[in-house]
Amino acid sequence: MAVDQVASITLEALRSAAPMLLATLGAVVGQRAGVLNLGLEGVVYLSAAVAAAVGPPWGFVAAIIVGTLYNLLYYVLSNDFALNQILLGFAFTMVGYGVGSQVARGVVGRPIEKPVVYGVETFAVAVVAAVAVYFFLRSRVGLAIKASGDDPASLDLMGVDVYNIRRVAGLVEGVFASAAGAYLVLLYYGSWSEQLVMGWGSLAVITAMISLWSPLLAIAASLVPSFFISLAYVLQRLLQVSPHLLNVVPYVASIAVLATVQVAMRKTRLKALAPRWLARPYIREERT
Repeated sequence: MAVDQVASITLEALRSAAPMLLATLGAVVGQRAGVLNLGLEGVVYLSAAVAAAVGPPWGFVAAIIVGTLYNLLYYVLSNDFALNQILLGFAFTMVGYGVGSQVARGVVGRPIEKPVVYGVETFAVAVVAAVAVYFFLRSRVGLAIKASGDDPASLDLMGVDVYNIRRVAGLVEGVFASAAGAYLVLLYYGSWSEQLVMGWGSLAVITAMISLWSPLLAIAASLVPSFFISLAYVLQRLLQVSPHLLNVVPYVASIAVLATVQVAMRKTRLKALAPRWLARPYIREERT
């Protein structure tokens, strides 16, 4: 019986790791550009709602279009207008919740026909995406994205438009986060409710930091929240415990791992991996 439970948790972790890795890859690109998008939670939620409302197969496309545009709006407001990224992120999350709930109000609890999805295959596809992002960040555009998160003033002096580069990062982040939202509804859960996908975007933001902003390390880092998500899912069927209590386990575990990583960064050279301009808007007139 114990072996069956371990196998169940492992398979469930791999299934949930696929959308988690997709959202994390988006967060990695955005944070590499110097943008801390706490509104990614709202992007994932809104995308999932659109996917549920439209349904397969076009729900996936619609979710990516709507979610990416919503994410780009965040980048315009946080960079072009230099609004506080933390406060803006909370606002975008709340708006995403509100609009998403309204968009999908007619499909609450309605089952969505989904293909049989196995953990290993879907996670393998997400791993391929991670490798693609790794090589993208080593391209000319990718290097400019990383430079905009480390030293945007120098990048600007080289004649590269920092604002445009960050918009490109926002575009990539939006596509991955929206794909994760659509995946959750159309392939993972197979249904929609207002609380179903809450928290996935926030976990992705944390996981991006755990991965030290590396697409390849994100493969392993995405397994951290995914394992505890699957553990909570299995424990709900075995224990007489409030599901609300078990649902906080992935967040507590992820924050604990992040705290450990942050302590290690302060004591080692790993701190050099952090984007130096993270969460700071770049204002051309104030460059030094």
